[in-house]
Amino acid sequence: EIPLVKRVEEQYRTAGLKVIWMGFQDKKKKIMDFMTKHDINSSVGYDDRNLISQKYGIKYGAGIVMINRDGIVKKRVPKGFSEKSLLDALGYVIQEGSITK
Repeated sequence: EIPLVKRVEEQYRTAGLKVIWMGFQDKKKKIMDFMTKHDINSSVGYDDRNLISQKYGIKYGAGIVMINRDGIVKKRVPKGFSEKSLLDALGYVIQEGSITK
C-alpha cells in the first residue's frame, strides 16, 4: 500500500493532492521510524490527543481518509485497499471537484 500511495501522491500532486501521513495510536518515535524505513518524505502529523481522529471519525490507525480543502470528508478507503479502490475513490474526489485531474 505504501508504494501505491507514494506513486499516486506524486502523480496527482500538481492537481492539488496532498498526502498527510497521520499517527495517533503509536508513539511518535515509532511513527518517525516508519517514515524513515519507508522513505516517506511527505508531511506527517502526530495526533497525540486524538483530536484529528475524532473530528474525522478515524477509529483505527490504517487506511485513507480523503478530506477536501474545506475540511469535509469525501471518501474513506480502509486498510488493505487495492490500487483500483484507491483510484476509484480518488476519481470520485476529482469528479466532485476537490482536486483537478
